[in-house]
Amino acid sequence: MSPTADDSGTTTPGGTRIADFEADTRAHRRLYWTTEPAELAATVAEHTEAAGALLTRAGDGSGADGGDLSDETAVRSALAESLLLKGRIELLALRDTDAARASLRRARETAAEAGDPLLEAAALAHSALLAEDRAVGGAEGEGSGEPAAALAAARALLTAAGTPAAGVLDWLDAVESERAVRDGEYARALRLVGRVAEARSRGEAHPVPEWLDWCTTARIGMLKGRVQLAAGLVSQARRTLLYAMGGVAGDDHGQRAQFYAGLAAVEAADDQGYEACGYACRALEHIEAGGDVMGVRATLTQYLHDTCVEDLYQSLALSPSEPAVPSDITQVGGPGGGGGGAPRI
Repeated sequence: MSPTADDSGTTTPGGTRIADFEADTRAHRRLYWTTEPAELAATVAEHTEAAGALLTRAGDGSGADGGDLSDETAVRSALAESLLLKGRIELLALRDTDAARASLRRARETAAEAGDPLLEAAALAHSALLAEDRAVGGAEGEGSGEPAAALAAARALLTAAGTPAAGVLDWLDAVESERAVRDGEYARALRLVGRVAEARSRGEAHPVPEWLDWCTTARIGMLKGRVQLAAGLVSQARRTLLYAMGGVAGDDHGQRAQFYAGLAAVEAADDQGYEACGYACRALEHIEAGGDVMGVRATLTQYLHDTCVEDLYQSLALSPSEPAVPSDITQVGGPGGGGGGAPRI
């Protein structure tokens, strides 16, 4: 049974039950950053199964409120968000593209039924990451096939939605940047991530919906660092990741694990094996403290090598994790803007 907002495991008929369903949806949104992916995916799957009965109650008047179109819309909006969350976990953490495809399709359809173009566009944008990566060296901006169609459809929905969609349009640039990296279009990816980084620095001007809580300055910074690394800009990627990590709380273990994993990749690309090992150990330390909430552990094994591993890990385990931010970094350099790391758009 999906846990309710007050952890009671019980609900009451009609409007209160709908309110509980919405509250649980918001709770799962927060758990995304603190819960093992497989565990949360199972919890959200249970949660979505409860929506059928609620929609029946809202539609036929059997609930305490006598049935209300606004109730039905509320359930569909919450369900669409839950399906989007489930699809994100399956796509980005569990790497189960078949399951993600089904979840994102349902999310898109349910959002459309709820009349929520922002959620519908988000589900479409995620589906652009389902297609296989194109071989490096494809013509820049060729934009052929399923990903381009999904992104174009998402952008059309957001454009039609007007001002309320401005923040989601910023995030869409981040998704397109991730897609460009996968297709080897590094110059285009750098331009896109630079644009979204600049836009998010003016975040108050472009607010995002509550469910889009992954579109933060630090997370966009993580993406930019990853794009720079993929483009071979190793020094810039290092600076970007270190700078962006300065905005992450010390007890945000999931996000810190991601940043340290990204820094391990940077040092490995720079043939700095000992440093790569050290950052990988730091990432493992945060995983031990907070769980493998981002599915990062699997990416670390390639950086844990040589005889440095045991000594580093033991020494790090005895000391608190401290932000590795040089005091003289005052701005992010490199083409396009600021930020980087593992792909968590």
